[in-house]
Amino acid sequence: MTAAAISLLGPEYRFTTAVHARGHRDGARLNGDLVLTGSGDPSLSGRYWDSGTEALGALADSIHATGLTHVSGAVVIDVSAWDSTTVAPTREVEDLRYAYGATGGAFAIDEGELEVVVAAGSYAGSPARVGWSPLGTPDFVDSRIVTSGPDDSERVQSTYLPESRRIVLNGRIAAGTVDTLSFALRDPVRQAGEVFRNALARVGIEIEGGVEVRWTPVDGCPQARRPCAMGEPVAALVSPPLIELASGVLGPSQNWMTEQLVLKLGERFGEGGSWPEGIGVIETFLVERMGVDSLDVSARDGSGLSAYNLVTPRAVVQVLARMGAGDVGPAFRSAMPGPGSPDSTLEERLLDLRGRLFAKTGTISNVNSLSGYLVGDDGREIVFSILANGSGLPAPRVEAVLDDLVRSLAR
Repeated sequence: MTAAAISLLGPEYRFTTAVHARGHRDGARLNGDLVLTGSGDPSLSGRYWDSGTEALGALADSIHATGLTHVSGAVVIDVSAWDSTTVAPTREVEDLRYAYGATGGAFAIDEGELEVVVAAGSYAGSPARVGWSPLGTPDFVDSRIVTSGPDDSERVQSTYLPESRRIVLNGRIAAGTVDTLSFALRDPVRQAGEVFRNALARVGIEIEGGVEVRWTPVDGCPQARRPCAMGEPVAALVSPPLIELASGVLGPSQNWMTEQLVLKLGERFGEGGSWPEGIGVIETFLVERMGVDSLDVSARDGSGLSAYNLVTPRAVVQVLARMGAGDVGPAFRSAMPGPGSPDSTLEERLLDLRGRLFAKTGTISNVNSLSGYLVGDDGREIVFSILANGSGLPAPRVEAVLDDLVRSLAR
């Protein structure tokens, strides 16, 4: 998927989150709406900023610098570039509560994650104190966590209530402890919109009309030109280049960012930002540009969380070989983690091959894989893909076997 994004969009491609003034500007007052047009930027998080909130704070600062202090209308979040489906069609329901299964949208921050800081109360049975980030609507989190005995194990679970758009936290935390937990945000677009409004308020920009999320184009925007924000440009955030974003995807195996790229490909090269369109673009790219047999791949999402994704090692090797031989080969390799790379899935693996291995892991229940580039003992480059299915063994045991196979390839 990352190969398709780099090849089709280009390694220097940048996402732009633009803000326009729609209406009549009278000095510091806008008689109309402030329209933010989402582009699916996956960089609005602590991976590239201090946090997603800080990124939107920088955008608010830029808007305030134009002299704007009052908006008579609303903050309109135009996410019409993508459809409103936030969950890939074959994703397992249980994954949706966890940070690794976070969902996104054409405007979302913090990689779709909710970070919750839980502090135990003063005595057993008392409610815990809870704070969270990003902080959008103040009642988004309903905490029912209680304090337990000092020797009790922590157990906190999140449940999203789609009708009321709230997250309920149930469980317990041991007395005398403070812990930081991560869950999937589950309402990423609306909460990001509220974070943006809060950022505007902090710099002194009053919004009379609240936040509106538009899943269809803002009035006056032709359907064929989505996204389209009418009015005077006010400010914008521009992401790092795509090749730098690719490192954030491949190193830690970041699922949320991967899905953002899938939808972006659907928007740019298909009929719109959706999983069917994005996956269609990717499969066409694999067959027509990478020479993959159409029977060697059947994709359902970008992250690989769906158990319905199917691919052969032959197809993976073909893609890696074609990418490595192309103009973006060196940049593509450098985007892949190597042994010991901080915060990557190879940080503690194959350290004896440091500097000689650039590879991507893949892990879901009963599936473990490792694919990439390896410099052998004789100096030749080896392109490899090892996929293990249905072993019934713990993941660390399977990973140890995969690592030994890579060492054997190197000799």
